Amino acid sequence: MAQLFSQGKHGLTFFLQSPKPGDQIEIYRIGYQHWAIYVGDGYVVHLTAADEGTGSSPSIPLSANTKKAVVKKEKLSKVAGNNYWKVNNEKDRKYKARPVSEIISNANRCVGKKIAYNVVMNNCEHFAAILRYGRPDSRQAEVGLWATFAAAVGAVVTGASVVAAAIISKRH
Repeated sequence: MAQLFSQGKHGLTFFLQSPKPGDQIEIYRIGYQHWAIYVGDGYVVHLTAADEGTGSSPSIPLSANTKKAVVKKEKLSKVAGNNYWKVNNEKDRKYKARPVSEIISNANRCVGKKIAYNVVMNNCEHFAAILRYGRPDSRQAEVGLWATFAAAVGAVVTGASVVAAAIISKRH
């Protein structure tokens, strides 16, 4: 199983990437990344929408409205579709990875299970991190939380500025 090229801002970049069992796979989709664990023979285990097919389709993400997700074992080529993917074990710098046999065993035991889904607290990246490291971790959720916080603060500041401007204009 290898990805031979990706589309970058400078055209096609050719390379050969072969994941090893236990690796986290990051799949780049429009607006988000989907995460999976490579379990060998071209297969990944990943968390996807419980309604049939939604998470497997490269164009339809799990949404904030999704309450349940299901763990599936599917070909990486099917899950990634035409999207760029890469092995991403960068969290190895932060956490100690579990033994590969444990990662694969736990991943396979989860297949078919329905899990409560929450885009911020329990998403596909959290799921892959739990399998590899034994703890949830999602860079996307952290970035999303900070973006939401910043937008809320911005709205409050803007609202306060509008109110202040209205009060000042009434005094003059």
